[in-house]
Amino acid sequence: MRPKKLDIFILKSFLLLFAATFFICLFVLLMNILWRYAEDIIGKGLDLPFLLRFFYEFSLTLVPEALPLAVLMASLITFGNLGERLELLAMKTSGIPLLRIMRPLILFSIFLAGVSFYFQNITVPHATQRLYSILYTIDSKNPELEIPEGVFCNKVEGFNMYVKHKDFNTGQLYDVTIYDHRDGYENLSVIVSDSAYLESTADKKHMYLHLFSGEQFCQEKDLDRKGKPYRRESFREKHILLDFDSEMKSAPEGFMTNSAGSKNMVDIRHSIDSISRKQDSLGLGNMSEYRHAALSTYRLQKADSAAYNALGVTRINVDSMFTVASRSRQIEVQSTMRSLMQSQANDLAIKGSSMFYGDRQIRLHWIEWMKKITNALSILIFFFIGAPLGAIIRKGGLGVPVIISVLTFILFYITNVSGNKMFREGEWSIVGCWFSSIVLAPLSIFFTVKANGDSTLFQFDVVTEFFRHWFGTKVSRNVVRKDVVIEDPDYEKCSGLLTVVKEKSRLLGNSQLLKGIPNYWGLFFDTIDSRDLRDFNVQLEDLVSELGNSRDRIELDFVNSFPIVPVYGVEPPFEKKWVNRMLGVLFPLGLLFELRAWLFSRKIKRQMGKIEQVAVQFADYIENNKHQ
Repeated sequence: MRPKKLDIFILKSFLLLFAATFFICLFVLLMNILWRYAEDIIGKGLDLPFLLRFFYEFSLTLVPEALPLAVLMASLITFGNLGERLELLAMKTSGIPLLRIMRPLILFSIFLAGVSFYFQNITVPHATQRLYSILYTIDSKNPELEIPEGVFCNKVEGFNMYVKHKDFNTGQLYDVTIYDHRDGYENLSVIVSDSAYLESTADKKHMYLHLFSGEQFCQEKDLDRKGKPYRRESFREKHILLDFDSEMKSAPEGFMTNSAGSKNMVDIRHSIDSISRKQDSLGLGNMSEYRHAALSTYRLQKADSAAYNALGVTRINVDSMFTVASRSRQIEVQSTMRSLMQSQANDLAIKGSSMFYGDRQIRLHWIEWMKKITNALSILIFFFIGAPLGAIIRKGGLGVPVIISVLTFILFYITNVSGNKMFREGEWSIVGCWFSSIVLAPLSIFFTVKANGDSTLFQFDVVTEFFRHWFGTKVSRNVVRKDVVIEDPDYEKCSGLLTVVKEKSRLLGNSQLLKGIPNYWGLFFDTIDSRDLRDFNVQLEDLVSELGNSRDRIELDFVNSFPIVPVYGVEPPFEKKWVNRMLGVLFPLGLLFELRAWLFSRKIKRQMGKIEQVAVQFADYIENNKHQ
């Protein structure tokens, strides 16, 4: 079946953004790795081809992490752009549902998940093994020795050096203190020198330390002499040859091949089976050993019991025997038992630690095995989060999509790391490897259902209305002057309404409904009578509607001065009675809604005072100007 123009258009819109966001995400993840290994790389004289190879191998291992984030960001921007340019609205108006619009990208995401799985199972293990080899080579290469100022430096094995001042142009060192512990700390040697400098040998395997005008303090190494007195030596010039091999060494063959990250799924299962068999044999051996020890103890006790029966002794009081024993014998018994118990505790600790780390290796292999599946599955999950959110928010560009992508990825990262850690330490089952998918999959389903039903979720007006309704945020009237007015206000009617509004606002401001704390029982069991307040609000809105046709800007300013009365704030919080009654029964939760109703009542009481004041001023203005 030939692809339709709509599918081609959607794919073109997505693929260009996906390519850009993928390389951006890969670059960001690579920079994070670079900061982690910066201290190991800088100052070691690594050439550019070697560094490029290092970054290339690391980039291959980061591809499975960059793909889901790139899909999330690209889908958000794509559908945000379509919604912002009203192209998505045009498609829906033509009768095309959202899932049909998403169909080519769904198929592409499935294909990408398969590619990610293959890449993780085939390419990443080899890249990881090569990366371990590169890291070993970097670690084996010693840097050119750089001695910092004002701190102790232990870059040379067997020496601690302190330099008070350094000339960075000539490399000369001043006020140098050196602790030489090559022969052990018992034979420590201290050298103090006015100046010094370092020089590398031609083979790059040794360094000369040239010291000038100083003293050396050391202990005599003659063990026959008592006290081991110190020896002091002054010198004008002293030279020390240091072993300092700065050449790189290649990793040995088979280096890190046992690591779970350098194996494919088949190798991981083989390793799990072999480690499990080893663990089983260790467990059986430990069980057999303790069973043999328990059996030997039982036989010994049985033999002792038979011997005591032959002597006519049926019961032995060990505490009494210990009490009548001599003090030296008691100390000997205590010491023997303490040593025996400590030996058994150490034996149990060693065997328990061996079993724990063996089981931990099995769990590490399972984490890597599951990661190849969960990382591929996260591409689909992230797509079904990004595309519906883009369709709902309808904001393109790099603003809102980047923020949502970062927050979603942080949630994914936290849940993924936490789940893997809990499983790795044996606190959770293997479900911990799927923790991030379990958390994010319901979100993807929720957003897809909402977007497919043209939900107004996350739209600014909806959020504003939500906060206005539940928290009583301030909302002002915005009645503007009309260019064409069909019928002028009936000022006689308006004067009567102003009088009614003025009187009722005074009465309602002093009513029991707005005084004190609202009745808890009435709030949740629908016995609050707010009819007078609702009738007043209807009359107020009729007045505003009538005077909204005025051509006088001052009158419109008076109209906009009337506050919008949130009558619903002092009524039961929900329309369904059973929900209100359940909140009333749940006393701690009901107190929050009681507090909300009290805050609304205080706000409405203040509004009544303002309505009365505006009504008096407005009535005077109409009385003085309506005939002019």
